[in-house]
Amino acid sequence: MLEVTQEKLREAAFFLRRLTKAGNTQVGVEAEAFPYYFSAFLSAGRSVTFALQAEEKDKYDAWFPGWFGRQTEEVRALFNFMKGQRNQVLKRGRADVTYSLEFIPIVKALPAERRQALAFQWFGPPGVPLPAIGRRVRHFRLSGTRSEVSNTCARYFKMLESLVDDFLRAHSVA
Repeated sequence: MLEVTQEKLREAAFFLRRLTKAGNTQVGVEAEAFPYYFSAFLSAGRSVTFALQAEEKDKYDAWFPGWFGRQTEEVRALFNFMKGQRNQVLKRGRADVTYSLEFIPIVKALPAERRQALAFQWFGPPGVPLPAIGRRVRHFRLSGTRSEVSNTCARYFKMLESLVDDFLRAHSVA
């Protein structure tokens, strides 16, 4: 049962993997890959609760307020924040994401599978750091704290998995 809900959970997992990979790739990535995967993840993640409610409306409507009330303040804040980000992306086109630059050694900028195919030589006096390249790091402001987008999405996904698992246990829906 809950076939559509489970499908939406798998869809969210798919886009989470893609946005994490796009966020970790330093060189050669399409510039718009991350925001597109992020938008798709937000939409799929929000669809999990919509699908669950559609498949088991009466049970879900009676169960969800109690489940939500038993969650920690951090989980409730994350749920509401991500719901708000999804609404903002749908209605205004963008989430509340800020960017910063993090400098990493250039030899770590390429994916591991491509590092073996390339040669890189650098010469300098002892003690001089390796040449570095700036990578864009994406952040939210969540509960007054800066939170990296991919990590926040991963936490949100785990919360959605927990929500579905808890619903299944509470209602013995197989």
